[in-house]
Amino acid sequence: MRCPGCGQDEGRRLWEVGDRLFATTSRRFEVIRCAGCTLEFQAPPLSREEIASFYPSGYWVGPPDAGASEGRLARATEAYRRFVLRDHVGFVRAVVEGQRERGTWRGLLDVGCGDGSFLSALGAQPAVGLDWSLEAVRAVRARGFAAVRGGLEAAPFAPGAFSAVTMFHYLEHVSPARPSLVAVRRLLAPDGRLVVQVPNADCWQRTLLRAHWAGYDPPRHLVHYTTATLRHTLEQHGFQVLRLTHASLRDNPTTLANSLAPSLYPPARAARGRHGWLGSLAYLGLVLAGTPFAWLESACARGAAVMMEARPAG
Repeated sequence: MRCPGCGQDEGRRLWEVGDRLFATTSRRFEVIRCAGCTLEFQAPPLSREEIASFYPSGYWVGPPDAGASEGRLARATEAYRRFVLRDHVGFVRAVVEGQRERGTWRGLLDVGCGDGSFLSALGAQPAVGLDWSLEAVRAVRARGFAAVRGGLEAAPFAPGAFSAVTMFHYLEHVSPARPSLVAVRRLLAPDGRLVVQVPNADCWQRTLLRAHWAGYDPPRHLVHYTTATLRHTLEQHGFQVLRLTHASLRDNPTTLANSLAPSLYPPARAARGRHGWLGSLAYLGLVLAGTPFAWLESACARGAAVMMEARPAG
């Protein structure tokens, strides 16, 4: 198997991993580190049909009426989501405000938008969500945002239609990265910005937990980036990285919790038909207990996720 980053066919097997989070398959996969560019990736390669079969219904998606429900639990869940998304919102809001000050704002495209929690928390308009999931598209529309079902490479938008494109935990799901990043360059207006976030395979959690690190999320995550290899990938495909952060209140503590107790992860419990507030309460307690460690590793630039702002070079 060739490296999806540089094409080299020499690499080192790190360890074997399996689907601990959603248990969609009993198959085992290998994490390989390229001997050339050091990019880590999953082996063996999978067909599109195989990959699609590993995404359970409701993956990263709340109820279809998540944006409209008036129930007490729904309101509490929404408030929690907004709170933990503050790192994402603050990072992207700086991009939006900069574009508006320069008079170049044309709107935002959120690729792999899920249920629209981020778009709702950001509140910027015009904004469009893009996702393969029909459930996700319906949830985003219920929040009052435009949404399109489909893939990035064939997205039905004019060249230069957006001032900003966001990709939160999307790039690790596609291999190779080139088609997606070429599509982003086409969709970005002059002086546009890309904000991308991925799990960081150079975090302390991965160092300690190795094959049990939830950031691998096999078999759905096809490529495993570090801060260095993500930067290299963006630069390789014509982007200049402007700034980065490892702070992610939403992702860093939950990745640790998912590593230690994957069966408690709420979407995974829902996918198995297990509901109830006791499991959610136990999961929240684990997340809170792991937050100080997650904060420390991110403060030392070794957080479980890395987010970058980049612009087309040249």
